[in-house]
Order: sequence, then structure tokens, then C-alpha cells
Amino acid sequence: MHAERFLFSPIYWIMWLALAAVYIIGLFVPLFDTDPAHHALIALHMVETNDWVSLIDRGRDYLDKPHLLFWLSALSFKTFGINTFAYKFPSMLASIVGFYSAFRLGKLLYSEAVGRLAALIYASCYAQFLSNQDVRMDALLTACMVFSVWMLLAFVREGKRKYALGSALGLALGFATKGGIGLVMPLMALGFQLLYERNWKAIFQWSWVFIGFSFLVFISPILYCYYLQFDLHPEKVIRGMTGLSGIKFILLGQSVERFQGEAWGSSGSNDYFFFFHTLLWSCLPWAFLIYWSLFRAIRNFKAQKEVLTLGIIVSMMLILSMAQYKLPHYLNLLYPYLAIQLSGQLLSSSEKTIRSLMIVQAVVVTLMMGITIYLNTVITPIPGIINQLVALAVAGFLLYLSIRQSPVFARLVAVSLAGISITFMSLSANAYPYLFRYDSGYEFARTADPAVRDSFSFYRIYSYTFDFYTKKLHPPLPEGKIPETRWILTDSTGLAELRQAGVKMAQIRSNPHFHLSTLNGEFLNPATRLQACERRYLIERY
Repeated sequence: MHAERFLFSPIYWIMWLALAAVYIIGLFVPLFDTDPAHHALIALHMVETNDWVSLIDRGRDYLDKPHLLFWLSALSFKTFGINTFAYKFPSMLASIVGFYSAFRLGKLLYSEAVGRLAALIYASCYAQFLSNQDVRMDALLTACMVFSVWMLLAFVREGKRKYALGSALGLALGFATKGGIGLVMPLMALGFQLLYERNWKAIFQWSWVFIGFSFLVFISPILYCYYLQFDLHPEKVIRGMTGLSGIKFILLGQSVERFQGEAWGSSGSNDYFFFFHTLLWSCLPWAFLIYWSLFRAIRNFKAQKEVLTLGIIVSMMLILSMAQYKLPHYLNLLYPYLAIQLSGQLLSSSEKTIRSLMIVQAVVVTLMMGITIYLNTVITPIPGIINQLVALAVAGFLLYLSIRQSPVFARLVAVSLAGISITFMSLSANAYPYLFRYDSGYEFARTADPAVRDSFSFYRIYSYTFDFYTKKLHPPLPEGKIPETRWILTDSTGLAELRQAGVKMAQIRSNPHFHLSTLNGEFLNPATRLQACERRYLIERY
């Protein structure tokens, strides 16, 4: 088949090189002043104090996500220094494991060709790129879980002890990343397939006891750390409560509280279609094809070779949609299975169907290119007409090469890959670095004298990025206390209060500030951008 030959040709690996270039550039884009920088500071505390047991957030005990990402980041800091690359690198390595696991899982469920295409689609989803740039738990968790599902299915099919141990290890790593979801979701995925096959022998076997025991052994360091930090200290006040058990929380509470919205609020709780429309942008350029593949699979359910992917996709979409706390990156967990499902449907489709889908992808990529050009010439312009022309020429050449691919299946994949690679390359190489001038904490840390960090306080505000890029944790002041340090970072209200308190100031530096994780039209419009920003001030006192 022409489609399968394409997946074993040199052009397939050239596409991976293009994706690799995009991922590598993303390793050096600064951290957002939200969860990424927050998580990096927890790891930085481990490095500064050499305390690998306790999770500490600005001097307070942190009871939410477990240790794995923080441990990996801290080890990376020890190896590469405290910098952006070091924080992101472990998630990048995990993603590579995830891509390979998706390939092996697709191969087990369908064929090697499906596995190859699935890995490519998974790696090229917009939000998968984003999860390796805006690094939270998602890239690591998704990789751990698809590795677990591959190991579990391989164990059921082949019965080898190495797959049993691999299953326990994968489940434990997922649990160590984000709690119970890392255990439950892979087991659900396997359960759907075994029930569909009526494979009672696989379900009722003693080997599951061995896997369960191995899982407990692998997670014992996590449980012991929670015991030392929380269970031994019931007097600690966590979110206004005392007597909390860390072990009970991570075993039973973390994922359930997220689902119920307890302690975190009810973000998106009334929008039961939140994840259905989020998928339209997060899975670009494949979103419309993914919906097509799901409808096709449901319509021809009895003819499906497997239900592992369809079962976990549909069930998790419904479960997540009923949750009281919804965030777009929760969808990341489904990308490997969406990719495998789409690959299976594409490779079983007629050439006539592929030609119709090619039209859809041509429209999607054309729109993406239009937005990319507008972004890089108007919203965050590439500096200099020569640079703009060079960028346009390179993008045009890539699209030209992809359009020339034959047969039409190869063209569909190549055009889609070229479109998303150009789009995210422009974001990583130009748009995001351009916008970081409006993260005042990052800008002050980048341009200030290194001596600032040694006599410094925040007043009324806090910036994770300032602490990370000055490579020093600055403890919070008691509320209302006027800082006595030489340098102070504050906002307009804080500046007025300091003046009213009679603080003598030798110099005041100001910088516009905007929360870059919540972009809006007013900020993106160059004419109104400064109006959307607040002012932050770095003050040197006498």
C-alpha cells in the first residue's frame, strides 16, 4: 500500500527532524509566571536545602502534586545548572518515551504502520508542543500513562515477566507524577480491551498480585516522603486544616478533590462541552480529522479491531466534562489514544476519503498560515524586513516540499506536519520571546545587577519568574510589613504605600506587566497593549 510505504521512507524521518527542531527551540523559551515557574521553585528549594523529602512552596508545606517532576527537575538543576533548559529537559525526555510507547501500542493494536503514524500525530499536536514549553505535569504524566498501557497490553499478549515489571513501574511513575489518575486511567484502558475480547483468563490471573505488589514497592518512596512531611506532623496547617494525612491525600484525595472542585474552585464547571471545543485548538492540525475518526469508529463499532482507544477516549471525555474543575491541559492525557485511533482510521480509508480529508487539512493549514503571518508581522513582528522575508521564504519552501509529496496520503500528512511545525516554530522563536518583555519579573531578573538578589524583598506582589531567574528564593514578608532590604519589587499600590511610609528611594525602574498565560485581545493588539498592562517597580532605597 502506498500509504504504508510512505511511513517507511526517508521522508518520514525528515518529518521527525522538523518536529525535533521545534521541540529543541522550545527548551529555551522562558518559563511562564504560573505553574512552570512555581514548580521550578519547589525543585529549586530541594537543591538549595538538599531536602529531597519535603515539598515546600515559598516557605509553606505543599500538598497537591507528588514528587516525581520536582525530583527530576532538581536532578536536572544539579546536572545542568538552574536555567530554563534544565527545568524542561526531563519532560522532553519523557515525551520521547511517550512517542515510542505510542508507536509500540499502535503496533500491538493494529500494525507497525499505524504505530509509526500515531507517534507522528501525537508528537505534532499543538498542545503537546505546548506541554513541553509551558511545562507542568502533563507531558510527563501522559508519557508515563501511555508507557503503562503499552506494558500492560504487552504483558497480557505475551505474558513475559519484564512486561509485568514494566507495567508496575509505569503505573508507579504515573502515580508519582499526579496521583491516582496515573494508576486508574491505564487500567481502565486495558479493562475496556479485555472486556471487549472477553479475555477472562487474562483478567483472572495471579500475575496481577505480582504487579500490584511491585507497584506498591515502587511508590513506597513517595508514600514515605508524605508520611515524614505530613503524617508525622498533624499540627501542620494545610489550607486552613490540621491533622491531614499526606498518605491518605495522595492515595484517595488528590484526584477526587480535583474532580469535585474542592480546594481549587470550579473552573469551567458549568460548561459541559468545555473539552469538546478545547480539542478543536489543542489538537491542531488534526482536530477535525480526530472528530471524523471518532464518529467513524462509533458508527462502525462492531467492526473495530480494538476498543482500548475508543473506550478510554469516550469515557474520559465524559468524566472530565462532569468534573467541577476543568483546565485545557487535562486533555493531554488522551493525545496518544486519539492519535492511534486516527491512524487506524486513516490507514483503513479509501483514496477517495483521503482526498476529501486532504481538502479539510488544506483549509486548516491555510488558516494556520494566515494567522501565523499576521502574528509575526503585526502582533509580535519579526524585527527587520530581511528577517521577515527569510522566515517567509523558509516557511514557503517547507510547504512547497510538502505539497509535492505523493501519493495523496503522504501529502496530507506532510502538509499537516509542515503547517504545525511552522506555526509553533514561529511561536517559540519569535512570538513568545517577544512577549516576555511584558513579564516584569523575568525582565527585572534578566537586566538587574546580580547583587540585587542578596538584599531583596517583594512587597504586595510576587513573581515566580524573578526568583527563578535570579536563582534565589526570597521568603515572603509578614502582611503589611515594610521591607527593610535595599531592593524592593512592587506594584503601583505598593509604591504609593512605600512613599507614604517615608521610604527613601535612590532609583525606581518600571516595567509593564501582563500575565502571559491569559492573553486577550486588548493585550495582543499593539495599539492597546500597554493599556492592558499594569506597572511593576524595582526600587533601590538609600
